[in-house]
Amino acid sequence: MDDGLKQRLVGAVVLTAAAVLFLPVLFDREVRRPVDTSSQIPPAPGLVPLETREPVRPQGIVAAREPQQMFQPDAGAPVDETPAPKRLDPQGIPVAWVVQVASFSSEKRARELRERLIADGYKAYTRAVTTTKGPAIRVFVGPKIDKQSAWTVKQELDKALDVETLVLRFRP
Repeated sequence: MDDGLKQRLVGAVVLTAAAVLFLPVLFDREVRRPVDTSSQIPPAPGLVPLETREPVRPQGIVAAREPQQMFQPDAGAPVDETPAPKRLDPQGIPVAWVVQVASFSSEKRARELRERLIADGYKAYTRAVTTTKGPAIRVFVGPKIDKQSAWTVKQELDKALDVETLVLRFRP
């Protein structure tokens, strides 16, 4: 290789390296300013501590019982043993709840499920209804007077039958 060519190549590499190192400094337009370390937060206001006094129990208020005794009936209080009255709706029908287990278009399948539920100890019945998709037979369990027991039956049936049942108001 010719010495002149070597010198030109070395010179080109040196100039390129210098350009790579110093050109970014020339084109850097970000101005570096010193950071202001003085606080912009105003001084704390002068707070005066509030003086409080001991609490005073109002007249005529009885202190609560100890936690262990709180929900025990009074020894001298008469115990009302009459059953709670059944709730009735405006038509005089008891407020009750049923669990709708399934809805079938085939009466045979509905009857089979009803018989299975009766064999398992549930009070089951069917009811024929007309829907937008045509006639259907719905299978119900119940009625239950309180909604909580209907929800308990719903959860049992959801697990046992692997279905999503519904809790509805009972309509005779």
